[in-house]
Amino acid sequence: MKLKIPKIPKVEMFGIDIIKNMLFFTLFVVIFLFLLGVIVAPSIKKFKETKKEYFSTKMKYDDSETSLANKSYEYQKLYKENKRIIFALKREFDKNNFKIFSDKYMKVVSIKDKNISIYNKEFIKKTYIITAKLNTPVNFYKFVDSSKNYKNIIKIYFPIVFKAKNGEINLLYKLEHFKVK
Repeated sequence: MKLKIPKIPKVEMFGIDIIKNMLFFTLFVVIFLFLLGVIVAPSIKKFKETKKEYFSTKMKYDDSETSLANKSYEYQKLYKENKRIIFALKREFDKNNFKIFSDKYMKVVSIKDKNISIYNKEFIKKTYIITAKLNTPVNFYKFVDSSKNYKNIIKIYFPIVFKAKNGEINLLYKLEHFKVK
């Protein structure tokens, strides 16, 4: 027995078979949707994953950039602070300049070199004995506080001897000057 295939009626308009065109159009839509599902859907999934990875990376990049900006600011601040110290470590000790600096607080009578030694293998430490006259011990303590702003790196060291004589105070102390080797 032979199967009978039903015959599709022929409907034509202006010489175009409408039924056949509808079948081809339906076949085109089915193939298009199939290809859309096979080709485009995985690409959309991959796009979403890539987008998520992009925003994650962008967030890390922004955090790194902010961190770098903060560290750069701290570095610049530290550089400005240490610039004075580095230049101070390179300078020679000038006795006349020190006398001018300390005249605000006391009258320096003499500055005597005591010794020169190496400190921590990187610095030269020169020790001086300073003899001065001052009106009140408060001036000496103001001098010690202001010595932080002196153009050289100095350390006022013991023994510090105060002796009252004729309404003035005679002062004897050790001063250490540090310089880069």
